[in-house]
Amino acid sequence: MVRRTNPPTAAAVPSLGAAVSGPALPGVPEGVPAEQVPTQSLGTVTVRGALFTEVLSDDVLTARAKPAEGEDEQAAAVRATVEKTVRTLARQVLGADGLPLKTYAEWQVFGVRHRDEALHLFNVASRLNSSAEDAEKN
Repeated sequence: MVRRTNPPTAAAVPSLGAAVSGPALPGVPEGVPAEQVPTQSLGTVTVRGALFTEVLSDDVLTARAKPAEGEDEQAAAVRATVEKTVRTLARQVLGADGLPLKTYAEWQVFGVRHRDEALHLFNVASRLNSSAEDAEKN
């Protein structure tokens, strides 16, 4: 298990933490990449990579996004991406106890008040998801 830590920086600055060995983080299954990420309003949180079922679920939900009344294809795609962002935060950002830090609805509210932090955490999760896929290819 690799644990990465980041220097204390503004939430909107991309993570540049170096990998360090350490104990497994609470709520993170063995072999799933994760980072501890300091934030201004939430303190330090754990962001983990996605599990296989979560990736598949997101793929299906995104592919099946049909335009709602008054939407075109592009608007439906944007809506699906935004919903994926909030779903990702709700399942992959963990508190010190290893449980999801906030619900989908709570991330909706948090994102309005702390947009840069929410997007930074989503970007960390997306990077972790990509690094797991890259490791699998090698």
